[in-house]
Amino acid sequence: MPLSHHIEAFTTFASSHLTGDPEHDYHIQLKIDHSLRVLDNARAILDGEKITGHVATLTLLAALYHDIGRFPQYSRYGTFKDMDSINHGRLGVLTLRELNLPAGLSRKDLRAVRATVALHNVKEIRPTTPAPLAGMVNVVRDADKLDIYPIVLDHLGKNSDSKPVVIHSLEDNPEAYSDAVFEAVVSQITCDYSLMRYSNDFILLITGWLFTLNFKTSIRLFAQSGLVEEAFSILPKDDKIKKLEEKIFTFMRYNNLPAS
Repeated sequence: MPLSHHIEAFTTFASSHLTGDPEHDYHIQLKIDHSLRVLDNARAILDGEKITGHVATLTLLAALYHDIGRFPQYSRYGTFKDMDSINHGRLGVLTLRELNLPAGLSRKDLRAVRATVALHNVKEIRPTTPAPLAGMVNVVRDADKLDIYPIVLDHLGKNSDSKPVVIHSLEDNPEAYSDAVFEAVVSQITCDYSLMRYSNDFILLITGWLFTLNFKTSIRLFAQSGLVEEAFSILPKDDKIKKLEEKIFTFMRYNNLPAS
């Protein structure tokens, strides 16, 4: 089951949702490019963690297909906001069941890939999730976060052309952020999207993802990207944000030590 065949199947399906309307197609192409970058991120994490074999192959497929539900979601509802439409992870499972995927995957393999797609966007995975599924999900979740971070910053940066669909139509107030979001992040608790009101909340939320990454390789890639510095250049400069910044950079220094 060559990965290239699956990439072709994915891009063919995703591109079928292009309509010729520039605004619509912008968002479809965004998710095509995102999915291929998540595949690359997953490969980097697997290599860094020395995860090989059949599990690694299935993880790469799950990374490629993780957002397959986004294409029918946007075409039907005009949004990527699950609360206003449908859970894109679950829709991804339904979509995969209907797709004519390249030959070579057993029923067991297909179930593992679909389960990873279903779990990639849950708030937290259950501690009882069995191996190797838990490992597959954790790689894809990390790989996804590593790419969402720059996408959000691109749309919320000082000179950006913000797209409301991408940033969940949040209020753009450069000095405002929600206390509930800040407290969740500084307490290293997974923050609920429903708490977000301001664009700065989204930056805080995704920056807090650093505490939830599952692999040292993921933290290293996050730290080396320079995106955390960019995020704090956008956020307000009050004392609370400065303390969070120090906490974030201390965490990165501690967890990004070279292997002995």
